[in-house]
Amino acid sequence: MKKVLIVILGVINVFLLVLTLVIYPRQIKTTKQAISENNAKIENYQANTKNLTVQGYQKVIRNKVKNIDIDNIENTLRNDYSQAITEAYNAKTEDEYKAKERDIAAKLGANHLASKVMFQTVIQKINGKDYPKSNGLNSVSVAFGKYDVNTHTLPVNILVDYKPVGEDSSATQQVSSKKVMYSFNYNTKTKLDGAVSFTELVSVAK
Repeated sequence: MKKVLIVILGVINVFLLVLTLVIYPRQIKTTKQAISENNAKIENYQANTKNLTVQGYQKVIRNKVKNIDIDNIENTLRNDYSQAITEAYNAKTEDEYKAKERDIAAKLGANHLASKVMFQTVIQKINGKDYPKSNGLNSVSVAFGKYDVNTHTLPVNILVDYKPVGEDSSATQQVSSKKVMYSFNYNTKTKLDGAVSFTELVSVAK
């Protein structure tokens, strides 16, 4: 009886062993296939999500700037500011300044910048004689920062190099060059400049 039981158990063990050897590889294969499919789905999902995110962001940016030609705006502002600064800093008499004042203000935007520039260059009449604050322009340079699509602002820096009028003609050294900077944010939507920061940079003596 014991021998029969041992034989039966032996047969069962062999059967289980064969069954394991047959089924286990299939399970491994099935599991590997499932893992592979899941990985493929994950990669596809990540790729689609990334594409949608980039495309969505690009679409938002395009919608915000589609009606704005930044290059054209910069070129127009550069020309207007350069011409107005040149006229303002080169004016020698009150009559000459007043004749150009309206044009200067229009090109500067008739806002904060116009007020700042005119204050720095306005002709003063003392005892019937004109005294300009500038004795002529050496150069003017207009530079722009990065445009902000959310606030519609364009940073602007105007560097002016001019010949200041000597306060004391008897001085041993006369200043031949003085540099100042006008800095502000231009709003492309309202077409107005913000608060203007005026900075005196360097003076060069003869």
